[in-house]
Amino acid sequence: MSVRLRPLGLAIVIGLSVTGPDLRADDKPVAESRAAPRFVGVRRGPEKDKTLAKEGGTLATEKAVEAGLDWLARHQNDDGGWDADGFASRCAKPGTACDGVGKGQHGEAMPCPFDAAISALATLAFLGAGHGPWVEGDKYGPAVEKALARLGSGGGDMWSQALSTQALAEAEVMEARYRYLAGAKRGAERLLAARETDGAWAYAGGFRAGSDVPFVGLVVPALVAARDVGVEWPAALPAEVDRWLSTLESEKGRLAYLKDGRAFGYTPTTANGLTAAAIREWLTTGREGERHKAHMGLARADPPDWSISFKEIAVRGQGKVKVQIGHLSLYEWWYATMATFQAGGETWRNWFARLASALVPHQRTDGCARGSWDPLGTYERQTGGRVFATALCVQMLETPYRHRRLSGN
Repeated sequence: MSVRLRPLGLAIVIGLSVTGPDLRADDKPVAESRAAPRFVGVRRGPEKDKTLAKEGGTLATEKAVEAGLDWLARHQNDDGGWDADGFASRCAKPGTACDGVGKGQHGEAMPCPFDAAISALATLAFLGAGHGPWVEGDKYGPAVEKALARLGSGGGDMWSQALSTQALAEAEVMEARYRYLAGAKRGAERLLAARETDGAWAYAGGFRAGSDVPFVGLVVPALVAARDVGVEWPAALPAEVDRWLSTLESEKGRLAYLKDGRAFGYTPTTANGLTAAAIREWLTTGREGERHKAHMGLARADPPDWSISFKEIAVRGQGKVKVQIGHLSLYEWWYATMATFQAGGETWRNWFARLASALVPHQRTDGCARGSWDPLGTYERQTGGRVFATALCVQMLETPYRHRRLSGN
């Protein structure tokens, strides 16, 4: 397999006029080089292999990445997206379909409303391993091209806008042929324009005041990736996001969903604490503060362990409800993996070693489900399903080379 080497493109700023999405590097000469990416990592070739070994990756983790991408490719829709609750229609043999479908936002027995966002996550998994139509002979090239075309067409909710912007920006960095520049730039501009008065972003700002941690956790890496194709931020953005995070209730590293979260039924959670840790690492701000240290402490105190069981408890007004016992949460691990990688050092080495020992042995090896991971954690089981779980696991195992450390450590 060979890579079609291309020049790195033009230095881009917000106001640059971009020709249509079908412009190829062969059609227009490159006048000047784009600055080297600060975030998107080297995902192919000898440099990737060196980085993989240096950061704790192994042949086993790479085989797991490949198997996970194979499952995602086999369950992709013809339109380039993924259907969180309908992917079983892509299974090869009737009667052996994969289980683990996505459900409603809070586990309701209804179609999963997050197909666009989950499709972007799956696309990021392919990009994370260096796949794309710009790689000569890449067996996943056509799948990635269809997926990117779907993301670039717009649509979807706010979650998908952030994730799609990140995917298009990363694709543009990797291909450097202008095809994805307009979409990445447009998405970043929308995100920057959507900032709340508190300095961050709100998924549901139209009916609930104040920014929320999960949505900010998707917007920030999208903007960091977009910076690699020339999108500029307001200089005060990192400090303002840090200041907003500091207004949220924190308890032993756990963090509230939004300001005054208890008024909306939200108590501080580990997931939000880990998300805040990743946000500050990406923005390289506030990392010496006690709050950040407490958030990072959550990852050090509770490394990945594939251990889970369930029991039924009585809940007023709901009867008996099945609740999870154990610490398996791919969603939490995903943010902890990104945060600890940016932090580097012993924190990262210990985390990734435990992560690999948790994920690799539990990847499915049987039937049509081979290469996927069972959606057992609360959010994966109740909402995202098997496509979501597998996309997260693949991205986590790609972490040694998927991105660069923004602090330079």
